[in-house]
Amino acid sequence: MAKKMVLYTEEKIQELLNESAPFHSDNFEIVYNSCSYEKLIDKMIELKADIVMFQLKTPIYHAQNFFADLAEANISPLLFAFETISDNEITYFTTTYQDLDLLERLKNFFTTALEKDYNCYFSYIGENSRTNSIMSSRLKKLEKTEYMNDILRGVTKQEFLFYKKQASLQLNDSGFFLCLWNLAEIEYVDHDLNKNIYYYVGEKLCEECQTVLDSYNGGEVFYITPIHLCLIINDIPSNSEATRIQKQGELMKKLNAVLNCKTAFRYRSSFIKMIEDIRLAYESYHRLRIYNFFCSEAEFLTPELIETSRKKVDHMKIDDYLNQIKELIDHNITDPRLELLLEDLFLNMIKPSCSYNIYYYCHTTISAALLERFGNLYKNRLIENNSPQELVYSSIEQKYTNLIESIHLLRGEISNRYMIKNPLVLQAIDFIHDHYTEDITINMIAEHLKLNLSYFSQIFTKEMGIAPRKYLITYRIQKAKELIESSNELVSNIGINVGFFEVKHFSKTFKKITGLTPMQYKKQYAKGEYV
Repeated sequence: MAKKMVLYTEEKIQELLNESAPFHSDNFEIVYNSCSYEKLIDKMIELKADIVMFQLKTPIYHAQNFFADLAEANISPLLFAFETISDNEITYFTTTYQDLDLLERLKNFFTTALEKDYNCYFSYIGENSRTNSIMSSRLKKLEKTEYMNDILRGVTKQEFLFYKKQASLQLNDSGFFLCLWNLAEIEYVDHDLNKNIYYYVGEKLCEECQTVLDSYNGGEVFYITPIHLCLIINDIPSNSEATRIQKQGELMKKLNAVLNCKTAFRYRSSFIKMIEDIRLAYESYHRLRIYNFFCSEAEFLTPELIETSRKKVDHMKIDDYLNQIKELIDHNITDPRLELLLEDLFLNMIKPSCSYNIYYYCHTTISAALLERFGNLYKNRLIENNSPQELVYSSIEQKYTNLIESIHLLRGEISNRYMIKNPLVLQAIDFIHDHYTEDITINMIAEHLKLNLSYFSQIFTKEMGIAPRKYLITYRIQKAKELIESSNELVSNIGINVGFFEVKHFSKTFKKITGLTPMQYKKQYAKGEYV
């Protein structure tokens, strides 16, 4: 049976591949030509494609995000990546696949389709002279990376000068900044299969960063781990401090444009006067990264930002707010004052404190009040507090939103008992709970109730404190969380099972509501075996 293939290439190459495909129809069938990485995921799932052939383009972070999307969707197609390195030359890379015969047929299809216009070179580690040169180049880069990592750990001036000469480091000795990016907080479970592709994309990312640095005053780009990219940036000398600061700002914006990957945090050190002080800046990164939870919206996490952001806390005022919140939970969870108090507490008191102790104290107190009042109705959706090391990849805003969504769902769960008085709203909630797996809309619910859409939205929002569409989405995500926790079902299938029929939409919505991607949530909370 022919393997199904989806493509993402420039128009000229796409035409050549499509023209050649009928001559290889026993082996391959091109089922979709995509105009973006984003649409590839949806179509691979929809069409059950076995192979994805894609062209690497600048900026390369799009490919990094594509790999992250594959992991989130929990799918592992055969990858075939290529790059045009000149007008008539292409380098390509493939998955390390057990079926070597299939790989050879795929390579033959690609090279014969393009042979009139391009010379195609397969890039891999092997024994011939070309692949030996690839390995030699990789070894030199690994050696240089080890020098850079040793500089992070701490070196003397003499050691630095030796490394600089040995590896031709583009580092001055007149001041630096240290920057770190977290590229994608996922583990590539298929790294052994796609390591050549991942490595090449990672190197291209370094090259793009280096180009930006070279347009100013230079520096070095290297990986601390496969997902942590580090930059040591030479200071930009200038007679004017205002000009220097302006150019530094321009440089960081350009780097952000190159490194627009799915990221958990971005760190920039204070000014580093001497190379011997790099270690102190790197240690500062490890201390400051936990504050990302409170400052996730910042362009960069910096020591200066934390110093200016942290505010003293009025503990008596916090206790007063907690007492008011507990009173409303106990007597009237539908009171709109509850959400106002929670917003003020989380975003105007806890957030400026930058204190996990205060966050845990408030969150635990509120959760205990909800558990005492509503028992298993709240316990069923309660997630244990994470450690600061885990919370760093979330945000205080997200945790506040999660709490509000839990309260909204509680109102729906208890509606059939005594909280909701409007019978039409009760019917709407029952309809959502019975049909959330289907492709229903708010207009369909209004029609079911024989109500005008505007009037229905108005009475539902007034009674529940949340718009009907948002309630439907939140309920679906809650059911998705339950399925992820209790089964080993593919994440993409879980999305479909709860009413999301596009995996990209499901992943984005899930992260918006929970603060985690479906795969990250699965890794942290699933009771079944992690795949």
